[in-house]
Amino acid sequence: MNTQEIKRGEYNAYYPISKLKMAKMNRDIVESHVKRFKSKLNEYGWMMPIVVSRKGDIIEGHNRIESAKLLNQKTVPAYVIEWVDTSKEREHLNAIIGLNNGNKSWNTADYLKSFSAYNDDYKIVYDSYLKNINNISVGNVVCAFFSKTKGKGFKQGTSKIIDLEFSLYLLNKISLLVSKHSKRKIQAYCVREMINVAFISAKRDIKITDYLFKKYDDLAIEGNAVLTSISEFKPTMETYLSNYKNKKKKRK
Repeated sequence: MNTQEIKRGEYNAYYPISKLKMAKMNRDIVESHVKRFKSKLNEYGWMMPIVVSRKGDIIEGHNRIESAKLLNQKTVPAYVIEWVDTSKEREHLNAIIGLNNGNKSWNTADYLKSFSAYNDDYKIVYDSYLKNINNISVGNVVCAFFSKTKGKGFKQGTSKIIDLEFSLYLLNKISLLVSKHSKRKIQAYCVREMINVAFISAKRDIKITDYLFKKYDDLAIEGNAVLTSISEFKPTMETYLSNYKNKKKKRK
């Protein structure tokens, strides 16, 4: 049985930091990660090289490079590859995402930001997240537009907005509710359930959803315990929805 030849790069133990080029489509540098890597470098040394293209474009290791700078290093160990064309930004991003899909330090906002430069849907969602960052979690913003945050589609930049008008309406209603009552009362996991009920059970009907938000507001005003119950919130909203539909039938 023949052994398949797999692409291999070259190792350079002393790659000049001055020749490295940061990837603009990479996630933001995380200061806490940089400090943690700095401590690890001091304690254990370089256990893993960064990954760069032949042109010096960084593919993996942005935070570790910043850590090395804090330690006044002039060089870093690098694994240099030539089969990723980093002059093509999408190909460069795909390589970065491919290496980091299993990396728990990449969060939902990181993926949104990275793909927003190439995908109009992601840009709309990312911009909406930034506008509502103080009131709505990134997971709920994504849920309001894409319905799901999990799965390969989202992390590969292929998710699609289901109903733009309805999603923007939901964000506005949620933001107003949080501004009025605070995140302590309007908690993220209940907001997620509210979004799911609005999309699936209410079938994106704005009149019905308006009614549900009114009931949500009433619960917050009275400080009802349902507001902080994972098990009771969704069934409560489903009951309100059922009552609304029954009243509507009787009127007919």
